[in-house]
Amino acid sequence: MTASGEGVFTMSEEAITGALEATRTRLARAEKDREELDRSIATAREEMRLLEQLLTLRREGVGSGSSEGHAVQPVGPRTSAGREKNKHQAITAVIRELEAVGRPVHISELMRLLREKEVEIPGAGTQANLISHLRRDDRLVRPSRGMYGLAAWGLQSMVSGRRKRRRRKRMRATSADHK
Repeated sequence: MTASGEGVFTMSEEAITGALEATRTRLARAEKDREELDRSIATAREEMRLLEQLLTLRREGVGSGSSEGHAVQPVGPRTSAGREKNKHQAITAVIRELEAVGRPVHISELMRLLREKEVEIPGAGTQANLISHLRRDDRLVRPSRGMYGLAAWGLQSMVSGRRKRRRRKRMRATSADHK
């Protein structure tokens, strides 16, 4: 660059050509990067759409929506007890929490979540009261001790075998003891 007359700088033709070529190279690299970014953005948007759809299905339950035009058959309750309208909002809240978490949850965690949301727990408000109501609802299963999940997930309920109580043996008095 050289100064001409009144403080105006001029560039040589070679410098202009070099700057133009560098700008073209930078523009080509930026356009290539933009194409890669556009592909990455499109992939992320599709992934986000699918995850939002999965979340919606989880929150609404298996039988509430449709996926890409394929109707999902509702999974209804199996007994008349399950058909009854929920008498306690605690059951509805538990089902919502399980759908949100997407995995079985321990009863103590369910109790904590219900208390945080200030949901009234039936009866005296103890774990035993909640368990009693959870076990009556066919939408819920107990896959292992203390854990509760949704039947719609295909989980099997744990077989509840009653523990055998030990019977205390009574000592019988023998005739020798009385003498």
